[in-house]
Amino acid sequence: MNTDVIIPYCIWHYIDLETNTFLGYISGPRKYKKDGVIGFDCKKEETKYSKWFLAGTFYAVSPSFRPIPVGMKIFCAKKNIESPYNTSDMYLMHDPYNIKEDCVYFTTYNQPVPNTSPLYFHLNGKNVFPSFDSKPPSSWSPSPISPVFVMMSKYENFKCINRRCIPWTSDIPLLYDVDPHKELYPLENCVIFCNGLTVSKNKGKPLNILEMVKEEEKSNSKIITIIIFLVFIAITVIIYNKIGFNRK
Repeated sequence: MNTDVIIPYCIWHYIDLETNTFLGYISGPRKYKKDGVIGFDCKKEETKYSKWFLAGTFYAVSPSFRPIPVGMKIFCAKKNIESPYNTSDMYLMHDPYNIKEDCVYFTTYNQPVPNTSPLYFHLNGKNVFPSFDSKPPSSWSPSPISPVFVMMSKYENFKCINRRCIPWTSDIPLLYDVDPHKELYPLENCVIFCNGLTVSKNKGKPLNILEMVKEEEKSNSKIITIIIFLVFIAITVIIYNKIGFNRK
């Protein structure tokens, strides 16, 4: 598996309860190589963040990974280049080729997905406080894009569910899938598999997910029609028998 596809991101906090100060900052990981193996970890810049502490980590897809997986978006955690060097804004990146130096980019799910956790962004002026706690500091408000949904560990296996690659550990109960597949893949392979047209239905001809839903609706409609017809026949027979019995 490509080690650069799913990488950790670091959440830093500075909290001073006496002054009611809450500052947050999302940073990318430090990349290193040890014994020939590439790794990532969280290491703060002591000159700027000496009083900050690591509040948490999460895993997301590298913003350079293409194609962008279905169900994911690229987000920008805008850095304040001046003191206090916090994250000053969070927004959705609409142009993946317009890269700005004052952003920490990461790609993740914008809707709930199994095996992910919500990451909240609390907003107060030009200060964004990222946290896994849904309750913001007093007088703060949620960011318009809050929450996003991130992985809490580095998953090696993904499964294509309804054209989205879902981090996978075991079967998920009550999960609706219009065209189930058993295969598990690393994310980069899952995206290729999931983006392709499904050929397991429609007599071997390409069939996209909307067509699959329509086909399933037609199938369900036929079953309902048959049930209604059988019920009608049964009622007719019962009524006929009653009429015959009364005549006797």
